[in-house]
Amino acid sequence: MPPPGPHRPCLPVQFVFKYIMLFLLILLAVVLPLSLSYYQDSRDYEIQVLASKLDFFAERGTSYLGVEGIHALRTPADMRTPDYKDLLKTLNRIKKEFIVDNAIIMRRQPSGKYVFVAAGHGGFKIGQPVHIHKIFPGTFKGTNDTWNSGRIMHSQLFGKEQGFDQFLQINAPLKLNGKVVAILMLNKFANPVDKAVMEKTTWLISLTAAILIAGLALFGFLLARMLRLLGVLTRAADEVSEGNLDVAIPEPKSRDEVGRLAASFRHMIEGLKQRDFIRDTFGRYVSQEVVDELLTSPDSLRLGGELREITLLVSDLRGFTAMSSRLEPQDVIEIINGYLEHMIDTITRFGGTVDEFQGDGILAFFGAPIEAEDGPDRAVACAIEMQNAMEAVNAGQHRRNLPDLKMGIGINTGEVIIGNIGSEKRKKYSAIGTTINTAYRIESYTVGAQILISPTTHEQIKDIVDTQGTIDVQFKGLDRPVTVLDVAGIRGKFACRIPEKAPEVFVTLSSPLPVHFYALEEKTVSENAIAGKILQLSETSADAILEKKVEILSTLKMKFGGPGAEGLSEAYAKVMKVGPANGDEKFSQMNLAFTSLPEDCKSFLANQRAAAAQENPSAI
Repeated sequence: MPPPGPHRPCLPVQFVFKYIMLFLLILLAVVLPLSLSYYQDSRDYEIQVLASKLDFFAERGTSYLGVEGIHALRTPADMRTPDYKDLLKTLNRIKKEFIVDNAIIMRRQPSGKYVFVAAGHGGFKIGQPVHIHKIFPGTFKGTNDTWNSGRIMHSQLFGKEQGFDQFLQINAPLKLNGKVVAILMLNKFANPVDKAVMEKTTWLISLTAAILIAGLALFGFLLARMLRLLGVLTRAADEVSEGNLDVAIPEPKSRDEVGRLAASFRHMIEGLKQRDFIRDTFGRYVSQEVVDELLTSPDSLRLGGELREITLLVSDLRGFTAMSSRLEPQDVIEIINGYLEHMIDTITRFGGTVDEFQGDGILAFFGAPIEAEDGPDRAVACAIEMQNAMEAVNAGQHRRNLPDLKMGIGINTGEVIIGNIGSEKRKKYSAIGTTINTAYRIESYTVGAQILISPTTHEQIKDIVDTQGTIDVQFKGLDRPVTVLDVAGIRGKFACRIPEKAPEVFVTLSSPLPVHFYALEEKTVSENAIAGKILQLSETSADAILEKKVEILSTLKMKFGGPGAEGLSEAYAKVMKVGPANGDEKFSQMNLAFTSLPEDCKSFLANQRAAAAQENPSAI
């Protein structure tokens, strides 16, 4: 076991302090503008409320006043009359009842200037000019508009422009025989509103500050707990990076991101332990031939390898990834393990060495580490028996009420560099070379349960292999197409055949089925839809017309249209034959082989065939 990594503090105080200060600055940047906005909005609202009250007070106050008596007050001598004294009492009543700062009666002179008649606070004589109009010119316009229109001037705010305390003013006309003879002016200072709003805002800021302080304390506490666990995870990561998987991660008590990280780390360590177990146990099992070679040849333990001609077999299941996404994980594992059990037994029986699994894909060697002159014979016979073994695999599929699985196999023969590849700590018996890439490319052109072999493989077994057709494929990096061959069987020592398939039954659709096609290039699906239609259908293929020229063996994604096609899954097909449609090079008439057909699409197409056959039996 490697020595433990360097100790790290569980609680980096500077880290906590830095993030608390950052959090505080962010909160201040948010709270201060919000507080100012709240103060301004609250003040505007309270001013509006006060203005509405003044409007009501003005209407109510005019009902308290005797307009005839007010109209009779003309000179300072009238200030000794009972009418004047009653007017003062009424104005004081208005001030007290409505809580206004000033209640004033004024009238307009023929010259257009306004003079006092009476004021609730006293100190003015009848006929004395109204000086407020000089100090605050805006009030003169409001007063004059009221006199001229005979309507109440709604409350307005004055004083800010002149640098005085702001106040609200409202003017209400006093009419006699329908004519304005005086104006009741009410004033109310806005300072108390500002003070009340400021006190409320200050209280809210204080409350917010208290909550923030409590929140920061809680945040610091939680952050400290989180960092303790992060410290444990950091030290554990150092241990794992040194190859020590016997590290203890405490069971997380929370389900937050750090808790989930700790849980994931625990699962990762368990997964690494399980991977080592599988590699050390099952790896030796499936590659026993490699182990035997290493035991009998100590020199092979050194890194490096040799140039050798071998035959490579690459297999891959069709549509398994899409199907597995709809199954429970346990079911997926059972299916893939059952499949691999049959395939590995077959490969081992024919002397092959399984190099690696890639999901449901298999790469196997024939002719390494133990040389075999009949490697191509064994590889082709093995591929045929692997296809025949799929019958047992699909029997299990039927028991699970799942669709059949189909496997494509590509075989290529050529020189590779083979040996122990890796480092002193970790190495693997494997191969490097373009021959492997070619095998993978050949397999990618298979359709359904097809076996394709390269010309180099065919050349060595041409006297005993039976083929059922050829396909010209264009590999990247090559100027000329390569002709691969479709295997039907092999004779001789390893004689076996693929069962003959029943001929395909095509049904001509009464109405072409609209389809949107999407080209697939380098495993990337194009976003540009190409319109097309299917004319004939069988269970595994279709004849279609596409409004664009396509290449043979290209892969297309399909979205079916028409009634009942809403919500269908995506399907995939490979172009097996292609030519111009009706002599037009811009259109393609092609034969498609379905490579991935989900159950809902399969049912939909079956209904299309059944409907066409029922409507027109001669369409079959």
